[in-house]
Amino acid sequence: MDIWKHGKYLDLWSLVHFLSGFILCGFFYWLGLSFFWTSIYSIVLLVLWEIFEFFIEIIEPSVNVAVDIAVGLLGFFSATWLYFFRTEFDASFYLTAVGATFILSLWGFLDFFRKGYR
Repeated sequence: MDIWKHGKYLDLWSLVHFLSGFILCGFFYWLGLSFFWTSIYSIVLLVLWEIFEFFIEIIEPSVNVAVDIAVGLLGFFSATWLYFFRTEFDASFYLTAVGATFILSLWGFLDFFRKGYR
């Protein structure tokens, strides 16, 4: 089974995109930015990441690109609910999310390069 291959809608990379949105929100919240600027910067970075993937020739179905951004935003809004409305910033929880994202991303990229997906 090829768990890292890009799917039409969702794939294991979707979890990475969800966590990335979560991490972006937490990072900008930690910097003390308002919800407005946290939203703007996070959305821009999620879209720029998909553009970057295009330029390094990671070929995905267009629907998957849109879903990746939407899932990243879902992660962002999950963190928004947590950080802006429910609780204070918890560095250990945030760093756990960063670590999980790093490990998943590294695993996926190594698989990507080993199998030569494009």
